[in-house]
Amino acid sequence: MLALTLSLADADALRALFDKQLALGRAFVPGACDAAALTACELILEQGGRTHRLAAEVVFVKDEEPGRGVGLQLAPLDPDAMAALRGFVELAPDGDGEASEEPAPVSSATTGEAEAGDDDLGGPETEGPARNLQERLRALSSVEQQKIAAAGTLTERVALERMYGPNVWETLLRNPRLTIPEVARIGRKGTLPRPLVETIAANASWLVTSEVQRALLSNPRSSQAVVTKVLQMMSRADLQLVPQQTAYPPIVRQTAKKMLAR
Repeated sequence: MLALTLSLADADALRALFDKQLALGRAFVPGACDAAALTACELILEQGGRTHRLAAEVVFVKDEEPGRGVGLQLAPLDPDAMAALRGFVELAPDGDGEASEEPAPVSSATTGEAEAGDDDLGGPETEGPARNLQERLRALSSVEQQKIAAAGTLTERVALERMYGPNVWETLLRNPRLTIPEVARIGRKGTLPRPLVETIAANASWLVTSEVQRALLSNPRSSQAVVTKVLQMMSRADLQLVPQQTAYPPIVRQTAKKMLAR
């Protein structure tokens, strides 16, 4: 079978690829290729010395520059396969070879919070800050977890969510300093309770962002009401793409088709 390798320079590039292409069931592999349209293939994602393989089909080939390369439609992913892909993306190592503790950069104008320079709750760390942070958070009591979820820095919140997940989701979602990437990360969780999915969908400032829209549409816990609400927020051009995205559950694609037919 034809194998196409897509190498990503760093964790941010991999996350951007997931948000803009993989989560929507597609990918583009730059460069020359002799593949023909409708050819079955395997897409190999490569980043930080790790690889992840996805079944796909070539849907178009562009032989000339600019934009030379191959467009792929990914095979449908069941919940386990999607979880494995998300795990590969979320655990992407940064430049040091260690998993990054922060989401992709966003501007302070969008989040209302600086991404660096916040003081740690336990005082300044001068050696191995990421490791020290993990050690400091590892033995937290339930009360301490909630305290940091409600008032911690960006770096602390991200590390806390990675370590404690369901224990802190509700408190994190009540934190007014929560950034859009943090909201989207939680919104993609297939184990997120439906009331919290609805909490995200009820926040207009979150729901207008494409990152949160994609997160909720890909979450199997999103109800019909949530799916409809998200789709109604999308432009018609974006809505027209939804039925083609096999990464979305059938209820999402079917609802989009009905809305387009009106």
